[in-house]
Amino acid sequence: MRLPHTLSHAYLITGGNASSRADCARELAAAYLCTGERPPCGSCLPCRKVAAGIHPDVVYITPLEDKSEISVEQARSLRSDAYVRPNEGKRKVYIIDPAEAMNQAAQNALLKVLEEGPPYAAFLLLAGQPGMLLDTIHSRCEQVALPPQEGQRDPELEEKGVKLARLLLAGDELAAAENMAALEGEKLKGTQLAQLLGAAEEEAARALAQRPGRAAAVVRALKRCQENAVYNPGAGHVLGWLTATLFS
Repeated sequence: MRLPHTLSHAYLITGGNASSRADCARELAAAYLCTGERPPCGSCLPCRKVAAGIHPDVVYITPLEDKSEISVEQARSLRSDAYVRPNEGKRKVYIIDPAEAMNQAAQNALLKVLEEGPPYAAFLLLAGQPGMLLDTIHSRCEQVALPPQEGQRDPELEEKGVKLARLLLAGDELAAAENMAALEGEKLKGTQLAQLLGAAEEEAARALAQRPGRAAAVVRALKRCQENAVYNPGAGHVLGWLTATLFS
């Protein structure tokens, strides 16, 4: 993963799988605490402590034993702890995994510290299902969308992509708009949207022999959308690109 030169105070890490999201969080945590010249250097003492899981300024927030949720009490405890200065590093890093395990009350309790926390506090939210998080959580975090792991396919996304392709092939602008509006409500981002568009493109490509003109235009439009998906657009942006290309 290529890290930005200037680190944000909060990241929402999506895509990939649980293991790759955790690896990304460790790399970001090391970058926050690194004392080397090019963070994360991997060799300084803070980097080695983060890698070993023993740095006192990296705090993991996960569901308690025998619980499926991260409770509002845990979120409030995190919020209070964030105002206690770091033990030995320049930052204090909170890794919330999985972030979608926070119930709504816990998410609301976290909002203020995400927006107005102390300058040394950093927050890494790992989410396999980012659509379960409040819009206000999304808006307070920079987005990191990891690429899907090899062979990783979501059947529901594949099915939605096929449906979208069939609507586009039929030239049904209204139904396509309604379809994309429903996807916007699911807050699909980054790699999720890219996978859906990939499935749509495959379905459109299968129609090339029967409807070469229309299908070719749909394939070109979907390819363009996939190229732009690296910028983490919403489904509404995709609808705009498709409308401009196919229905104008």
